[in-house]
Amino acid sequence: MNRLLRLTILLLAGAVVPLLAGDGEAAYARGDYVGALEAWTAQARRDGVTADLLAALGNAEWKLGHKGRAMVCWERALLLDPRDPVALAGVRHAQGSGGTDRPTQTWSENYAGLLGADFWLILAALGFWGTLLTLLLPRLRRQAPGEWNQRILVTSATLFAFCIPGLYGAYTLANRAVVRRPDVAVKLTPTVLGETVNGTAEGDVLRTGRSFHGHTYVTSADGKGGWVKSTELEPIWGGGLPANLDQKQAP
Repeated sequence: MNRLLRLTILLLAGAVVPLLAGDGEAAYARGDYVGALEAWTAQARRDGVTADLLAALGNAEWKLGHKGRAMVCWERALLLDPRDPVALAGVRHAQGSGGTDRPTQTWSENYAGLLGADFWLILAALGFWGTLLTLLLPRLRRQAPGEWNQRILVTSATLFAFCIPGLYGAYTLANRAVVRRPDVAVKLTPTVLGETVNGTAEGDVLRTGRSFHGHTYVTSADGKGGWVKSTELEPIWGGGLPANLDQKQAP
């Protein structure tokens, strides 16, 4: 049974289940979410991280009540594959029944979602170098630009121009972080004794800005800004597995 058919059946049944073969899927199907998590984590460390695997891990983490880890997995899966159906369904579920806040995407971020960040970078590089070479080669050869040279120049410059908003949108999408601790205080100043101006919960997605004195300036989904301890957040950019905050730090 192919992936699309299986996903359709699961959606009609009111559930979104990871579509990965092996021990992880079997454990998840019988409700052993710890076993599924262990199997998929081992697979990720052995074979590398993919969007499908991150989305599946996010589902298992959510079932275990780890909102922060689940959101990190889903958001990183969407950076790799903006159309991943399992990750998209997970984020929608978290925003709805889970009460997780997530900033509304801008037009450039929606535009960037048409392709992955890596594809935008590859296309932008092709457009940039194609434009540069078609401008320089006739001068280096001391020849007048030909018809094909003009066509390549226009095509390359147009391709590069279309990639600019995609690159910017991919950058702002990646420049976010997930709250990893419950009931995190957002402060007016980047100090331990700073006045609390707002609060945020585990699993919320925040836009991040500059860092100072062990704090990061963040903007919440409703547009409110403030400072949060950097250790309370995990950046979405990275592509790997979520950090284990329960692990003791080396002295």
